[in-house]
Amino acid sequence: MTTPAPRRGRPPASTREALEEVAFDLLLRDGYEATTVQAIMEAGNVGRTTFFRYFGSKGGIVWGEFDRAVDRLRDALAAADDAPVLTAIRNAVVESTRLSKAASPDAWLDRFRVMDRDPALAAETAHHWSDWANVISAYVEDRTGIPATGPRAAAIGGAVQAAYVAVLRSWSSAAESVDVDVNELDRHLSPLCAALQVTVDLAE
Repeated sequence: MTTPAPRRGRPPASTREALEEVAFDLLLRDGYEATTVQAIMEAGNVGRTTFFRYFGSKGGIVWGEFDRAVDRLRDALAAADDAPVLTAIRNAVVESTRLSKAASPDAWLDRFRVMDRDPALAAETAHHWSDWANVISAYVEDRTGIPATGPRAAAIGGAVQAAYVAVLRSWSSAAESVDVDVNELDRHLSPLCAALQVTVDLAE
């Protein structure tokens, strides 16, 4: 009986998380447009069936988990108690971030780096962040009756989103191996949310 030859090359990326790491290494190095699905499959030593089962498309690498993060934010807001509106928002943003980090610990900041730095993704990134901010604006309307599409609620959603992106940028510009303390996010959001709560109180 002939003994099979040992498999050579890189071990296969046997989990979604492992293949994400491989993919983001390429996306950060070569850019979104230049990185092909074939290149990711070859680097991860996986076939098309595995790749498309995990991501569905190249875009799914970047946006699939982002969309799940938006769902986590929405769920956290739906489960919020009757704390002041901006306190509930701050807590939900922190908790949803904690869950996103736990879901993809080795890739979640690399995903933000790709989204934030790649010019090819600028328009789509803006669209996805608008969806994120709109979840907050809709929650403001649910709690207060302030129209989500009006200037006050939209400004609250936009301000929280801008602050959130600023914190993510500070983390992503640090060393690649930085161990992010999500509680730091709460400290950064706290004064902003306190100021925004005043605008809500004045409207009630």
